[in-house]
Amino acid sequence: MTEREWILLNPGPANTSREVKEALVTPDLCHREPEFFEVMRDCRERLVRLAGGGDGFAAVLFTGSGTAAVEAAVSSAVPPEGGLLVVDNGVYGDRLLRIARAHGIRNRALSYSVTTPARPDDVRAALREDRALSHVVVVHHETTTGLLNPVAEIARAAAREGRRVLVDAMSSLFGEPLDITPDGIDFVMASANKCLQGVPGVSFVLGRRSALDALRGRAPRSVYLDLYQHYVTQEGDNTPFTPAVQVLHAMRQALLELEKETVVERIMRYAENARVVRRGLAALGFEILVPEDARSSILTTFRLLPGIAYDPLHDAMKRRGYIIYAGQGDIRKYAFRVANMGTLTPRDMHGVVEAFGAALAELRGQGGR
Repeated sequence: MTEREWILLNPGPANTSREVKEALVTPDLCHREPEFFEVMRDCRERLVRLAGGGDGFAAVLFTGSGTAAVEAAVSSAVPPEGGLLVVDNGVYGDRLLRIARAHGIRNRALSYSVTTPARPDDVRAALREDRALSHVVVVHHETTTGLLNPVAEIARAAAREGRRVLVDAMSSLFGEPLDITPDGIDFVMASANKCLQGVPGVSFVLGRRSALDALRGRAPRSVYLDLYQHYVTQEGDNTPFTPAVQVLHAMRQALLELEKETVVERIMRYAENARVVRRGLAALGFEILVPEDARSSILTTFRLLPGIAYDPLHDAMKRRGYIIYAGQGDIRKYAFRVANMGTLTPRDMHGVVEAFGAALAELRGQGGR
């Protein structure tokens, strides 16, 4: 029986091309043979080139979900005598705090509501108040709501105070404009299965080489997530542990497709996807949770309509081939999320709007139950 293909409106894993899926079916290969190291090296070089990092940056690969790369960077970057200022305006900011606490890293939260972007002046003030805070970490695109934080301005503020910055760009790299090179930014973390349009299983850190080299000799807080060990081993065309061989083949295909489309064109396609779905759902009566000037072009959080609960709406959309996504935490009670990353096109998003119209008609015909 042929498996049904879903249109995924969740913020990763995203819909992928047929060629990316086919790349998973590769001959069995030992991960310590030169044929595999060529694939790994190719992926690392293309990641840096497509992200605009230049010779001063290197990509470090991890087999694991995006949180593996985030935890590797956080646990490795902050020295024992240092501290971490965490921008927290969503679930993933909170996760950064939990990572810091789990590794015994001194931390301070700079907290906002889930619809309020961080203010660079607040970052500057917090760093001046506490000189022991050596690093700042911020989520670029907080997929809790679809909020964008002003990474460039935060990095500038931190650099002027002599601090270093880590950027969780998990769901924004290659989908939103992001310059990874400004002074202050040392590490940018992302994964294969978001805007890169690969499959889950590989995450990565784009690191400034000077910051990676500075980790030499520091006692690691983790064995598996030791950023420096992965870096030096991969630089020597080797790997400390068994990587996801097949997933990296798919990742290479996704990188080739991104090169062909170009990062600029992908960002433009996502922006048009978002415009289509937002205009269409607004016509159906839905309101967007995040203020217009703080929204990403990758995900939108819509308020539920009166009398329409999330679970029936999800199921009605799924019957039509579309997978929407619940809000996180208390947001689930009054809102839901629609992402538009992956191989989706504006034409697909017109289909999404039509499906929402049909789903609402169905649910209202049942009294909203």
